[in-house]
Amino acid sequence: MYEQMKDSMKPVMDMAEINKKTTEKLISLQSAYVSDFVNASLNQMKTLSEVRDPKAAVEQQVKYLKEIEAKLTDVAEKEMAALVEAREELTGLIEKSVAELGDVKDMPFMTELQKFMKPMDMAADKNTK
Repeated sequence: MYEQMKDSMKPVMDMAEINKKTTEKLISLQSAYVSDFVNASLNQMKTLSEVRDPKAAVEQQVKYLKEIEAKLTDVAEKEMAALVEAREELTGLIEKSVAELGDVKDMPFMTELQKFMKPMDMAADKNTK
């Protein structure tokens, strides 16, 4: 009986593992970005305090902002990739579980769920391109 219950809970445990893995990746990306941001800000303040020419200070600030923007864009792209990967894994897991249950046509709620998921899939596809 324990084994049967363990087998029936496997998809839920797999989903939890996917969520855990994705969350850890997102936290790691954010932590690294915040650390880089703080260090870059401190370096920028030090650099600006040593600059005497206003034009050079403005140029230095523009350079700094472009670097920060590039890092933020990179982190955002990595986060989106992690979320898309998790969505694909979860979708595959759900589809597999549903296929094991039986024919979707016999389950009207699945038809409604597919209608709901389709716009989300299209929106996610637009964001990844």
